[in-house]
Amino acid sequence: MTAVRTVTPLRSPLLWRSALVKRPLNRSWVNLSTLCYCFHNSKKPPFPGACSVGNPTGVASTGYRRSGCCIHPACFLVTHTVNLSYDLANWPEIAPEVQEAADKMTDTQRRLITAALDHQGCASFSNLLQVPTSDQRRMFSLRELMDSAKNETSQQRIMPAAVRNILFGPDGLIRRSGGGRAERLMEDIEVAYIVQPSRGIEIGPIITSGRNRLMSIQALLKAAAPEASIDDVQIRCTTLRLPDRDSVERRIVSANMGSRNMAQAEIRERRAGGKGLNASSRKALIESLSESTTNKVYAPAFGALLKLCAIEKNLNGLTIDQYAQSGVTTYNSLAKANKDLNKRVDNDTELLVKLADCACEYLEGALPEVEANKARGSKAHKLARILTRKVAERYQLSVLA
Repeated sequence: MTAVRTVTPLRSPLLWRSALVKRPLNRSWVNLSTLCYCFHNSKKPPFPGACSVGNPTGVASTGYRRSGCCIHPACFLVTHTVNLSYDLANWPEIAPEVQEAADKMTDTQRRLITAALDHQGCASFSNLLQVPTSDQRRMFSLRELMDSAKNETSQQRIMPAAVRNILFGPDGLIRRSGGGRAERLMEDIEVAYIVQPSRGIEIGPIITSGRNRLMSIQALLKAAAPEASIDDVQIRCTTLRLPDRDSVERRIVSANMGSRNMAQAEIRERRAGGKGLNASSRKALIESLSESTTNKVYAPAFGALLKLCAIEKNLNGLTIDQYAQSGVTTYNSLAKANKDLNKRVDNDTELLVKLADCACEYLEGALPEVEANKARGSKAHKLARILTRKVAERYQLSVLA
């Protein structure tokens, strides 16, 4: 499944060539090398503070200046699809980094990489890129690592800024920000296996740290040899044997907290994954929910169902984490006002799914009201208040004032 981002304009003076945007928009200025957004009339910014064409002042990174025009993320919002692979081909928002890597790669580096790719078994690429170690570590093909996403209960975020930093930052593999380039990737990818010998269970591999490194390695290879098949390229990884899903999820959260700000909705979803919830798809979530042994997964499950609904409907207006957060808040609000709700769901998990489906019905219609509400507070909270009221009315539940 490919990851396509769609955009909805919130301001009229913008023209674009395509409805596809190839970089997720968070809190930074954005400039896409593959698309050019231009303004009407005399190239004036659409609102104060935005930069005009040919004058990219305030752009966060030099890499965002390449196409000559930029736009503040307040102009449009992006939703995501669920992506069940870490194959670079499924992540078009990394395309600018691949192109820049191809532009900046030296002939010597390109020759070294292509020679390693031509080596029998592709094993020599690991020797070229990774720091030598005497530790006993396991080799994985890139295809094994790409497909490891199917072993996860909740998709990890891919951060183009992190990929860019690995390729062009202080220890850039293509070019260091201070000049020259780093010869090797300083830290191996870490993967885990859930192993329970007494039950004959072994689940894995699961990337617990390093999915952006995996993307960077693919970008490096594609920049050097665009037509090459890289599935069989061998990469050395640190491996962990963990006793249960909860240990894996806590390891992922711990590793990510050191490199990026994880949304609370994502953290809750991962912790629920440690308690048996599989939020990778609606079907998997419903099946795992019926087998859950704790009501602590109910709110994250409700949030995940609402997020998946927004993805299926291709709704703009909020991020996927905001949709999930609004779902969590909606369920918690209902549970707080109706003390028996958790027990009712204990007896019939289908009730939770019905409540979430009800919220999903009202989701698209609630977004204009959220946008029109200029009061202080997050959009996720405003959406949750609307959905809580709608669900309560449908199922005759109480609502706190």
